[in-house]
Amino acid sequence: MQIQMIGHASIFVETENCQILMDPVLWDSHCEGIEDICPKRKVYHDQIPGFDILIISHRHLDHFDIQSLASLPKNVDVLIPQDKLMETCLRDLGYSQIYKLKDWSEVKIGSTRLIATRSENRVPEYGMLFTDPSGVFWNQVDSVVSVETIRKVKSRYPQIDFLLAGWQPMLETEHQNNQPCSFPYAAYDQELKKISLIKPHSIAPGANGFKFIKGTSWLNKVVFPVTREQFCRDVAIVCPEVGENVFPLNPGDVVTFKNGEVSYMKQKSSFVQMVEDDRYDLRFSPTNTDDCLIDDNSDNYDLEEMKQTIRSEICCNFPKFIKDKQDSLFLEYCHWNLIYQLEIVFPDETQQYYFDFSEENIECHTGYNPLAHVFTSIAASNFYGMSKGIKGWDSAHMGGY
Repeated sequence: MQIQMIGHASIFVETENCQILMDPVLWDSHCEGIEDICPKRKVYHDQIPGFDILIISHRHLDHFDIQSLASLPKNVDVLIPQDKLMETCLRDLGYSQIYKLKDWSEVKIGSTRLIATRSENRVPEYGMLFTDPSGVFWNQVDSVVSVETIRKVKSRYPQIDFLLAGWQPMLETEHQNNQPCSFPYAAYDQELKKISLIKPHSIAPGANGFKFIKGTSWLNKVVFPVTREQFCRDVAIVCPEVGENVFPLNPGDVVTFKNGEVSYMKQKSSFVQMVEDDRYDLRFSPTNTDDCLIDDNSDNYDLEEMKQTIRSEICCNFPKFIKDKQDSLFLEYCHWNLIYQLEIVFPDETQQYYFDFSEENIECHTGYNPLAHVFTSIAASNFYGMSKGIKGWDSAHMGGY
């Protein structure tokens, strides 16, 4: 079996008997103009292979894209959930061979089996199992997977050769609804525990490859608490048996498997290419949305003096302070091997530093680390003022600087 990643939740699957397109979003922007696929990709529309079956997991617009559906051949079999709205739209677009699936409905095409897996989210939706003699692929899409569903799948298919997993505990509307925007530890823990029960032979993060654009771009710092790098690292910890078979799966990447052997090929798709890795836009920083922390330097400190002093404090004095306090103040940081990200906002630029507490000799590193666990953003003039004894912590902590 072969799976080509088109982007976000859009995939092209080739089994022994048929070719299948799922949740096609083939143009950017999409979702009423508020989203782009991320990482950025190019789809060569005239090179999209022919296919026998179109699967749509649910009605959300990042899966049910009218422009893409309007552009595709209408003489294919279409599998959808029990959703009258979706059926009506598809018929209006010219599709006629539409089949509504219930939980655990099974479609047979030769030796290929397609099985709709249950979601606890009662919006009509499903995940999808793809099986043929080469093995088993489970695409969870956006479905909320219960332990009971995992047990049912595993009772029938003990080995999942490739899992396209739910992984991102999105804070999609928390900010807008005045709800907490702290890291969702409990939800993320549940995702990892479920994956550890599945014990896939190989895995990739699925159905969360987009970013907000234009006026909604500030949400990128609120909605996506887990980086892809963090997920891939954490999966390898909770499922050590997966070994090196944890794949980032960018647009244009391809996964194939047969008889227990899995191959991951970067940028080998026949019709999709990643053109830019712009995932830095998704860094989680809910206290500094839209980079609104501004250093107005109201005390008119000399800029170059500030930069030299702060760099000395961060790169020389702070590592010494950490070393002195490893067994007290930073005991938990060292125990859990945390990575601390520090962002200094100057009037003319922003500087990034991080400290890796798994190191034997903890040093200052420059740049952004997508594996960071703890974050601080601070205005340079406040940092400078505190380091010189001119200002106290309240100016930064209570003042939001």
